[in-house]
Amino acid sequence: MAKGMRVRRILIALALAAPLAAVPQTRAADDPVLVALGHASLTLQITPQQSSQYRADYRRAVLTVSSLPKGRSRNELAAVVHILRGIAARGALAPDVMPMAFLTLERNTQWWATHGIPTSGGSPGEKGAQGRKCKPLRFPKKKKHHKKKAHTTRVIAHTARITFPGSGVVFQWYPGMGLQVQVNGTFAQVNTDFALNTPESVAAARATLDEMLALATRRGGAITWEYLFPFSGTQPPWTSGLSQATAIRAYLRANRVGVARAAGALFGVRAPIGIRVPLGKDGNWYALYSFAPGSLVLNADLNAVIALHDLARVSKDPATAALEAEGMRALRRRIKSFDLQGVWSRYEAGGPPADLNYHVLNRDLAGALCRRTGEAAICKASDSFARELERRCPPATTPRERSAPPNRPASRTS
Repeated sequence: MAKGMRVRRILIALALAAPLAAVPQTRAADDPVLVALGHASLTLQITPQQSSQYRADYRRAVLTVSSLPKGRSRNELAAVVHILRGIAARGALAPDVMPMAFLTLERNTQWWATHGIPTSGGSPGEKGAQGRKCKPLRFPKKKKHHKKKAHTTRVIAHTARITFPGSGVVFQWYPGMGLQVQVNGTFAQVNTDFALNTPESVAAARATLDEMLALATRRGGAITWEYLFPFSGTQPPWTSGLSQATAIRAYLRANRVGVARAAGALFGVRAPIGIRVPLGKDGNWYALYSFAPGSLVLNADLNAVIALHDLARVSKDPATAALEAEGMRALRRRIKSFDLQGVWSRYEAGGPPADLNYHVLNRDLAGALCRRTGEAAICKASDSFARELERRCPPATTPRERSAPPNRPASRTS
């Protein structure tokens, strides 16, 4: 028995030391993840139970990588381990980052050990974009003017999304980076569950909000939910104004105003720590990505100002109201520049036309803010975006609908 146990220990040690695909070999004393865990334990920033659980999750992931055959599953899990080590090596694996980081590691180990590439469950896109067929964009002719094409920070990612039994946290597959927490997708689903308003959906929404609060981190004195994977040339962690606003609206629906206020404070923190982009006399823009303050994305800013408006009305907090006012000033002065010659909307300032989904999102968010505030510039943009959508991308009709006689109102004399 003793000899068998010694052999088993030797095998485990060899497996831990085995080179991993895309994961550099490290000694335990030099492993940045274990170093970060050791420091957090010694300084009592994590409990002994957390330390044991995180170490077990890490050890299991490393062993699983070494046991998987060469191929996509092994590479995806190895990439997740590599990302975690990179976060730790940069000194960014803080105690409050660990819950989401090790949940991500655990879920990836579960998935890639028994599954292949996710093939379904993606984001459906904007409802108002479905069933539409768009004509080519045609802009009014102008005098020749050569303008350099604006840079865009958009990165198109694979849309396969996954949830695990007993959890409402949404994961998305990013090829080459494994499964990662989709923060905005998670809070959007919470808002959808609240809107369904059944006992089951409301209970699920509240449970997910509890889960997500346990995964929150602190950034500039505010709470946020950081993305823990590289994106658009930036290393993690980073955060998003879009998901922050969606989170605020979700916690307000649950009447958890304190959490919503703590999340709202991030809009007062300047990027790249926070998401505030000061525009001088034009007020504040609220960035889609904390690492890209130079990219003024319309849908993220509209969503931010809507969230701040709702939070200010509920909380009566002067600081939140001031952030809303600064955001409204920027939109009032700049939203017209997002309407391309009355033909289509832009995704970001100075950029090319938005795709159909983002145009619908611009229309819907501008409409929502218009209904809340009655602000003339916002309402005018919303109306213009709506006309442009119907003119260029009318809803598709079925053969039966095309052949049916038109509905005419009854004659006054009939």
